[in-house]
Order: sequence, then C-alpha cells, then structure tokens
Amino acid sequence: MKIERMETHGEEKRIQQDYGVSELCAKVLACRGCDNDQIRQVLNTDLTLHPCSSPELTLILKRLDTARQRHEKVLIAGDYDADGLCATAIMKEALDRAGIVNGFYIPHRLNEGYGLSAQTVQLAKEKGYSLILTVDNGVAAHAALTLAKQLGIEVIVTDHHVIQQEPECLTLLHPTQMGKPWQYCCGAGIALQLSMAMTGARKRPIMLAAIATIADMMPLWEENRILVRLGLKYLNERQFTAIEALNEKKCEVWTEKEVAYQIVPKLNAAGRLAELCNINNIVRYLLLEDPAQIEAAAVQIRQINQKRRQMSDKMTKTAMERIRSEDAFHVIADDQFHEGIVGLVAGRIMNETHRPTLVLAPSTQGYKGSVRSVPGLDIQSFFEDLRGYLIQFGGHAQAAGVELAADQLEPLRQAILAKMETLAIPLEEPVLQVLPVSAQQISLTALHELDQLAPFGQQFEPVTFEVSGLTILQYAKMKEIYPKWQTTNGSDLIDAISFNRDLDNPHPVSWIGQLQINRFRGREKCSILVETVE
Repeated sequence: MKIERMETHGEEKRIQQDYGVSELCAKVLACRGCDNDQIRQVLNTDLTLHPCSSPELTLILKRLDTARQRHEKVLIAGDYDADGLCATAIMKEALDRAGIVNGFYIPHRLNEGYGLSAQTVQLAKEKGYSLILTVDNGVAAHAALTLAKQLGIEVIVTDHHVIQQEPECLTLLHPTQMGKPWQYCCGAGIALQLSMAMTGARKRPIMLAAIATIADMMPLWEENRILVRLGLKYLNERQFTAIEALNEKKCEVWTEKEVAYQIVPKLNAAGRLAELCNINNIVRYLLLEDPAQIEAAAVQIRQINQKRRQMSDKMTKTAMERIRSEDAFHVIADDQFHEGIVGLVAGRIMNETHRPTLVLAPSTQGYKGSVRSVPGLDIQSFFEDLRGYLIQFGGHAQAAGVELAADQLEPLRQAILAKMETLAIPLEEPVLQVLPVSAQQISLTALHELDQLAPFGQQFEPVTFEVSGLTILQYAKMKEIYPKWQTTNGSDLIDAISFNRDLDNPHPVSWIGQLQINRFRGREKCSILVETVE
C-alpha cells in the first residue's frame, strides 16, 4: 500500500489561533479541509436537537391525529437493515404513546425484497388498515402505492433514498424537503423528528436514531452531528438494556466505532439471514423492557451474527479461490452462496484485490448479487448500457444490487470484461493518506481534545497519523506474536502496539496508525494503534 502524506499548507496555525485548539487538533481540522462553518460544528458543545416544522411534517401530524380520533389502524412499513429496524421501533413507540392503534411489518429480505410491496398493501387492506406509514423506504414503491390508492388506503412516505420519480402518496417527508439542518437524515432520523413532534424528545428514540445514522454511514454534519453525539452520551449512561445485551466485548465507552462494530452487524445479521428468525422480532427486541426477555432474545441475535460471520468467512474463501488475477472486474457466482451475504463478500474481495467485484447467489429467477466498486468507477454509470443483461438493477456509485437470468451470467461477465478494456481507469492499489505529526505534539491533554472532535465518519473520516521523533525504550512481542514499542517523547510515555503479526521492526523511524488513550485500572496513557511503520 502506498503512503501519501497530507499537506496542511500552514492552515493549522490560523485554526489554532482563531479557535484556541491544540496544534494536533488544528492539524486534523486543516487536513480534512474543514471550512469555518464545519469547524464550528465540530467544536460545538451544544447538544440541543432542532425540531423540524416543515409543512409535510405538520400535515402528517394532523393525519395521524385524525387516525387517533377515528380509531383507525396505522401500519408502519419498515425495512430489514439497521436503519429501517430502528426507524420502525421509533415509530412504533411513538404511535403507542400517542394512543394510535398500529402494527408494523418488516419484509422478508429473500422472499419479498426491499420496500413496501403490493402484497403487503393487499394484506394491510384485508387486516383493516386504512393508513400506511413507511419508514426508510417508499419513494420507489410505485406499484404498491398505485394499489393502495385503488384499495382506498392512504400512504404517508418517510424516506431518505434518492427520489427518481415522485411517489404518488398522501404526503412525502424527505430530507430534501426538510432542508437544513436535516438534509442528511437517515430513515430513523426522519422517524425521530416525527416522534419528537408527537411525544417529545426521549432518550430511547434518540439512541436508536444515532445508531441508525452510524449504521447507514450518513454524513456527520448538521443535525446528524448533534444527534450522534447526544445518542452516544445517552448510550454511555448504560441504561439501554437491549443494546447493552449485544455488547459482547463489554466496551468501556460507547463511541461511533464501537457502535459500528458491536451493534450494527448484529442488527443487520437478522435481516441478512432472514430464514433463521422473524425479522419483525428485532423491532420488538429493541422495545423490550424485561431483562430476562432481553437476554433470551440477545442470545439468539448473537448466535445469528456468529452464523453470519462463519458463512461470510466461508463464502469469501470460496470466492477468493475463484478469482482470476488477470480480470479487471471480478464476477463470481456459486450455487452455494447465500443471497443475504453476497454484499459483505463482494466488499471484502474488492478491498483485498482492489478490483470492482460482483458476487452472485442463486435466486428464483437465476442469480441475485451485489457489486462493490473502487474509487474512480461509478457502478451506476458503468451498468447503464448493460441493463439488457439484467432483470433488476439498483444502487449508487460504489455499491449496487443486481438480478439476472441464469443464462445471462456468462454473457454479462464477458460484456463487463469487454467494457473494462475500453475504459481508461487506473485500477491501482489504494493509497493510505497519513498526517505527519511530531512526537512533541502528542500529550494526554491533546488526545483528550482530539476525542472531543468526534464523532468521526462519513465526510469527516478519522485521521491516520504518522508519528516521528519518538525515542524507543523497549521493543518486544506481546504473547510472542504482536509487536509493541515502549517509547517516549521526552515528557510522556507512549505505547505503540500493532496487531499485524507480520510487522517486525525494532527500530522504525516513524509509526503509522491511530492515536488513542489507553485506559487501564483508572490510569490513562498515550498510545498508537499501529498499522505499519517506516
């Protein structure tokens, strides 16, 4: 992997002077190209959420109040990923508290697919629902919306996905209409705005919306930044029992990274392996209060996630054995692959080989699969003139889902490879961007201040540092495997630790990795989680 050192062009001096932050934090803000408004957002300590009062939201509130007065039944139509599950739980709790008769439904990923379907609308009619409220889906459910109109069911759509054709519904609540500061809201973020308007700002919906925002990798600016910070603050009160029960590694502090690694995969696993559980039970789980019921359900969720890990590892191994190194675009199909896991496997292969990758599993019509792309290759555009080979296609620049007939697999593969030959796309190994800092810029005070810049994520990514100027006091292998350097900058002891067992350099000039505070038995120490050394 190539190392590219980021330039700050002296901008950190202005930021340090104007905002009174440490040189280390000023460098981070400068290398991320933050403008003054973004710097103010990052340094803002006010965790007050902003209630939306758009005309669409007001109309929804009036319609829901009418439903309450008329004792109508409202169906919440959700989605099977973490955002959709959290959004459904938020709305379920809000409607319950508002005294509105309601039910909810999450579609089976493999049998029904994404979004509100005509089948769900038909079932809703048969069960006496007169109003459907979608969360995290709906803008593309045109067939279902048409049927709902024919059956006399009104539909409120709340969604954050790209609108390609205006949905025909009672009203649409979408971030593009809500405007600033809600323009980056995910499905659960929109549901939270409705919940707040109906029953006030409460901790559980805020925590669920924060988890969903992290899960859907939304830009961490404007309302999202406040929401995630506030949600993490509430999570660290350790009162959300259903979430704590999923915390297998017992992390000491909930951060955006811990949520992404400890919670999000477990919520998503149930949707991916829909045959192993009723996905609707995940919504019920998020709203449980009884500790015994929570623990019993949490055991099952953890087991499903473990199964997902095992299947993902096995499928990845099989897929890696199938790839042809000369192919500029990997197309891998196997009759033993699982449709719910193909996206994870495609992502892994793409990261490992630095090539765009399509992984396919058998489906009723042939194959369903997921594409993961590399920087510089827009999958949406790439497949524009290949749609003739496909039954379905949907996605965005870097990821997409496809379905095709079995007899189109080899023609599609050949068409993809032929098209790649015509494109001048440099499919090079990825570049690791690092921010050079001197050992003297590192202290516990500076690292505490660095923590205050969090959350890091989409459009404000965590920085990988290159630290030079450290004096090595001792070098050893933890458990005789993992390299550890005990170093000093003259005033602070700094441990540099790597979990790359192939890394073995007793006398590096610089250490590349994440700066963090190591906490043990009430003591704090500066440390570097090392990716590589120079």
